[in-house]
Parts: sequence; C-alpha cells; structure tokens
Amino acid sequence: MGLAAALLSGCVPSRRSMPVMLYVAVAVQEESSLTSENALVFRQRVNQLGRDFQRVHPNVLMQLSLYPEGQLRQRLLLRDRAGLGPDLILTGADSANTLLRVGLSDPIPEDAQLRAASSPALLQRLRNRRGQLAAQPMVLFPQLACYDRRRLPAPPTSLSGLLDSSAAGVPVGLPIDLSQLLWTAGGFGAIPGLTQAGLGQQPSPIERSQIRNWLAWLQQASDQQRVTFMPDQTGLRQSLSNGALAWVSCNSGELELLRRSLGPHLGVSALPNGAAHVASPVNRLRVLALGRNSSAAQREMALEMIRFTVAPLVQRGLTLDSLSFLPANPNVSVPVQSSSVLQAMVESRQQARSVDYLLADIHQEDPRLDALQKEVIVPVLFGLVGPDQATQQLITILRRQP
Repeated sequence: MGLAAALLSGCVPSRRSMPVMLYVAVAVQEESSLTSENALVFRQRVNQLGRDFQRVHPNVLMQLSLYPEGQLRQRLLLRDRAGLGPDLILTGADSANTLLRVGLSDPIPEDAQLRAASSPALLQRLRNRRGQLAAQPMVLFPQLACYDRRRLPAPPTSLSGLLDSSAAGVPVGLPIDLSQLLWTAGGFGAIPGLTQAGLGQQPSPIERSQIRNWLAWLQQASDQQRVTFMPDQTGLRQSLSNGALAWVSCNSGELELLRRSLGPHLGVSALPNGAAHVASPVNRLRVLALGRNSSAAQREMALEMIRFTVAPLVQRGLTLDSLSFLPANPNVSVPVQSSSVLQAMVESRQQARSVDYLLADIHQEDPRLDALQKEVIVPVLFGLVGPDQATQQLITILRRQP
C-alpha cells in the first residue's frame, strides 16, 4: 500500500531520474602516440558533447578514458576481465569491427532511427558476415590536401599538376602507407580493378592497365627530387608545420593542430584528381560502439547518447564548431558557402564514394594489406620492381581470400 502510494505520488525516482554513470573509452587517432596536445583536443570535444547531453539527461555522469587507438584492444581486454569495461567506445570503424569480432563489444541493436541516421555505404563498412552492426557511424574525417599558402598560392588540382609543382621547386610530401596513399589510385580509374581483385575475381584488361598506370605514377613520383615519401601521417604534418614541406596529403582531424602552427597560412583543398577520374580519398569513419559490461540503466542511456549524438541538430553543431570533420548523418546539410574548408571536405566525401565498397571488403587488419605494403608498394617506391611485375603481384595478393 505504501509503495503504491509512493508510485502514484511520484516519490520513487524513475530510471531516468536516478544517477547513471557512463564510462566512455575514447580511442585517439594518432599514428605515433597519444600526446598531451591531441589528448586535450579530444577531451575538450567529448566533454562538450557530454555537457550538451546532460542538458537533456541531467542525471547522467560521464567518465572519460583516452587511449591510443593502437592500444585500445589490449587496454579494453584488461578492463573487461575485471568487469570494468566501458559503456560506450568512440573509435575508428576498423577498430570497432575488431572489438566486435573478439567479443569486447556488443552489436548495435536494430533501430530504425539509428539506421536512418547513416548512409547504407557507411553501415556496410561496419557489418560483419553475420549481419551484425559493430557500431553506429558518428562523424567522417575526410582525407584532404594541406599546404602552405606562402609557398604555394594555389594548390594543384591534378596529379600531373602535383608533379609539375614539385618539378618547379615545391617540396611535396606523400605517405608510404597504402591506406593513406590509396587516394592516388582513383585518379587512374584503378579502384574498380582493385575491388574486383579484392573479391577474388580477375580484373579486366582495361582495369589491369589502370592499376599499372597508377603504380607507374607512384614510381615516377618517387623519382622526383622534391617528392618525399614519409612513413606516417604524423611526420607529414610535422614537416608541413616546420617548413620542410609545402604540400602534403592530410586528414581533417589534423587541421586543428595545423591551424595552431601555420595560422592563416594554412591552405586546405580537396586532393588532386586524375585526367579522367576523381581521386579516391580514404575518409576515416569515427563510430560509437557499445561496451559489454553495462547495467540495464547504463545500456539504455548509452543508446540514448548514441541517438543524441547522431541527431541532425547535434551533428550540424559539432561540424560547425570544429570545422574538422563532417557529419555521418546524410540528412544534415553542410553550409559549404560559409567555409572553404567545409567545401573541401564535402568534395572529398563525394570523391570517396568510389572506394566505399572496397573499404567495406578490406578492413585495416586484413592480412592482404600488410602483404601489399611489403611486396608491392615499398618495392615500387624504391624502384626494386617495375609496374608490370608489381601489377601482377598486387592482383595475386588481393585475390587471396583472408
């Protein structure tokens, strides 16, 4: 009788009014290490998102833990064994796929609202062979071109123009890593052939020729005196910041750090296209995954947090506040007229559509990527094999089923 009276009078707090602690693991996208500089940037962004969420759910408390993305799996495994795993995980698409595969996260439940908040192509990058969704797409970090306006007033718009700029004395930087170098393949129309081979099929003669032309261009670029291939994206960014390079391929997640070092001299554009085909930038996808150790109240609030984060108004606000990424929700309009950086990012997203299905089939931990790097890309760049031999080797490796 007393309990019934309390319920009717509203004296017993509901689940939504009781305090709920959400533990959030944030994987920092940094090739080298988790530095105090980029950790501060990530913490500020996620904390602001948390404060906005608390305006709707004031009973929610959030505790953040930041990890280098390369260490995320091992760190979460240790916490999971102690029953202290996070409720939400903010990480990259490939990392989320791995966490679900090894049992360190739960799949996203079927939810019409969440499905409508992402494009089918992005969702496909997160589906496993059982049809489970490893995470919910949150934001895209487009791959771009970054340059020093003092040394390069106008960026090259074509791959041939990029080499022309280098020949004219502009120091250009490109990554050795295939995942960051793949954007150059699109300009030669090589993506369909790579996709065919990745599915275990033989590319057509035309597709084979396009792959060969791409590899020949890479070798030609490596022969140029003022084109430098660097091991990782961090080195490219630092070399642009200190003046060693004037043009580099970059990721929009680096723009905040580059603005601090170059200020108004930082130029940003879409990556150069080929003569007849557009570039194929690999746009990094940041996602929200569900941890395994949540209580019922924590799981409910974690899903509420995901729905809140991908809502159009929130996505638009995040994009305009940072000018460093694009919303994953296709229903959000981006005012490209207000910013040349936003315009470059939107153009990059349009360029990247051709490579979406290749990325859905070949994830970062695919053993074929390591073989391609060691047996094709590095030998081509160092002139150890010619384009014809490298083309055959590339197709052979891709046709192996992982």
